Amino acid sequence: MKITVAVSGINAIDNPGPGTGIMKSLKESSLDVRTIGLAYDNLEPGIYLDEIVDKSYIMPYPSGARESFVKRIQYIHSVEKIDVLISALDAELPIFIDIEQDLAEMGIKMLIPTKEMFKLRNKSVLKKLSVEIGVKNPEYFTCTSYADLISAINVVGYPCMIKGPFYEAFRAKNHSEAEGHFNKIANKWGFPIIVQKFIQGEEYDVIACGDGSGNDLGVFAIRKMTTTSLGKVWNAVSIHNQKLIDATKRLITHLNWKGGLEFEVLIENKSQDIYLLEINPRFPAWVYFSAACGINLPERMVRHLLGMEYEDHSDYKSGKLMIRYTSEKIKD
Repeated sequence: MKITVAVSGINAIDNPGPGTGIMKSLKESSLDVRTIGLAYDNLEPGIYLDEIVDKSYIMPYPSGARESFVKRIQYIHSVEKIDVLISALDAELPIFIDIEQDLAEMGIKMLIPTKEMFKLRNKSVLKKLSVEIGVKNPEYFTCTSYADLISAINVVGYPCMIKGPFYEAFRAKNHSEAEGHFNKIANKWGFPIIVQKFIQGEEYDVIACGDGSGNDLGVFAIRKMTTTSLGKVWNAVSIHNQKLIDATKRLITHLNWKGGLEFEVLIENKSQDIYLLEINPRFPAWVYFSAACGINLPERMVRHLLGMEYEDHSDYKSGKLMIRYTSEKIKD
């Protein structure tokens, strides 16, 4: 049976979206899938990756009118008969959450977080959740002014982390660096800015998918080896840390998580305590890594939505290395 899956986030650039990894996972699955790329610019690389994208369409920006966004999907659906739509960008998730019922009435299925879950991407609300799921959260302060920055640094000391509300994080060893990072992030992303106590340790990520009833469709963990300037994983290795996997499963159960999820943590070197850094309410850009290691979450999501049998185990080999690289595509 041919299944048509529309996927967004096909901007495979220096700040890559998850879309190409999702479609690559689906193409290498046991499903017979026709992939539809949803792009916001005609130079998004995914449009030209014919080996994984069967057809692509330009979408209106999600910040625009709700009606035009829905009408565009209606048109694409009238041509392609979409079975499942996977939203993979933070910027569009609010509108997809809002129109989920509209799409369901068209026959398009989604597994997408609720508005409350989406709010968890804001780093300033993680302290309470950390306590609820039994992990720690680095001491931090939310700053909206230079005076707030100075007050926060007086408490956390140096070195400290200066973080944007959603993207970018820098380590500051002194006042000059802290002020420079603060101004750079404010100019680029606005406020609030997070000043966080520095914890000596290594960063880990977990990808998972929840069914909305407290169960997971699988969990896969990695240790970050190198990252981009925006904190995106560039090289990583698969790991099996039971405490980390259990914490992710507790999060999914506690919140009845619905849809894809990235759970970003730091594990302190001395104590091995887990510190929650971020929750991203969608699949991460490195989603293909999990699929290549036997935990194909995009396939499992599609199977779950269509009432098909699917695996939900989290059995995979640790020590597998992911190398991300750049390449060129020549088109007429």
